[in-house]
Amino acid sequence: MSQYPRDEFDKVPETSARQGVHRERLIPSRSRGLGLLITVGVLALVIGLAAYFVVPRLGIDLGGADPEASSTASAPAEPAASPTPTPEDTAGETEEAEETAAPSPAATPSAEPEPAVDRTQPVTVLNASGISGLGASVSGRISGAGWPVGTVGNWTGVPQQASGVYYSSPDQAANAREVAAQLGIPTVMETPGFAVVTVVLGPGFQ
Repeated sequence: MSQYPRDEFDKVPETSARQGVHRERLIPSRSRGLGLLITVGVLALVIGLAAYFVVPRLGIDLGGADPEASSTASAPAEPAASPTPTPEDTAGETEEAEETAAPSPAATPSAEPEPAVDRTQPVTVLNASGISGLGASVSGRISGAGWPVGTVGNWTGVPQQASGVYYSSPDQAANAREVAAQLGIPTVMETPGFAVVTVVLGPGFQ
């Protein structure tokens, strides 16, 4: 005989087919789903931690590229160092640079030597100053300097404004400059029509 008082569950008809009647545990379905989610979350956290800490130590490649390897592969190759020039190479390059920099000597045009003063050539004296006797006076100065005097007369051409010494060929240039220097006449010109060096005395001649 049970020591507990009888209740409604003990009052079962003898003809009843019910067996194993017990009290049902009432567990809300919502709390059951929440427990499942917590369990799944804990498992996922454990798996993530294992993958983060354990897998790299085991040397397992999970498909990610190694940053150091990729940076090494993408780095451009350094240019090969140029060989150090030897003293022989440097000397050769210096000689070539000097030959290039040194200008080639320019060809000096061969100037024809100027004829020397020839005091055997006669000098003509023409007076265009209008002063009587000036031609004879100047011809005496020329002959005193060693020049033979040719014609002494008056100028018959266009009026002259100044004195001048004229010649017609390059071989008379030295004689004309020498006579002009002796008389103090600054104008010396090569002019066709004068057979010899000719002195034309213009106004104001001293």
